[in-house]
Amino acid sequence: MFHTMTTSADLDAALAASQDQPIVIFKHSNSCPFSARAQVQISEAKHDLEIYGLVIQYAKELSTEIAERLGVEHKSPQAIVVNKGEAVSDYWRGDIQEDRLKQEVSELSQAA
Repeated sequence: MFHTMTTSADLDAALAASQDQPIVIFKHSNSCPFSARAQVQISEAKHDLEIYGLVIQYAKELSTEIAERLGVEHKSPQAIVVNKGEAVSDYWRGDIQEDRLKQEVSELSQAA
């Protein structure tokens, strides 16, 4: 499922959800060809994963807050796997692949 984030409260909800199961935070630009390719991968993965996403042009402050709170350098497009409120890994540009995200989330879920 895909959840749109625009506020700090949305980030709080995403981090709370990550206590129950691993989630993916997806940050992207609406004007970048790399983001367009990553969006295709995310759109396929959203049927199996909990994805919280934002367009950085519309939520710059939130994008910065995500980087700061999770201790992950800001990139775009970026997919951050979060488990138990902590960033486990992050993917950038062509590394954002549906199968990789599903595999990592599955492994984290099984380890819980």
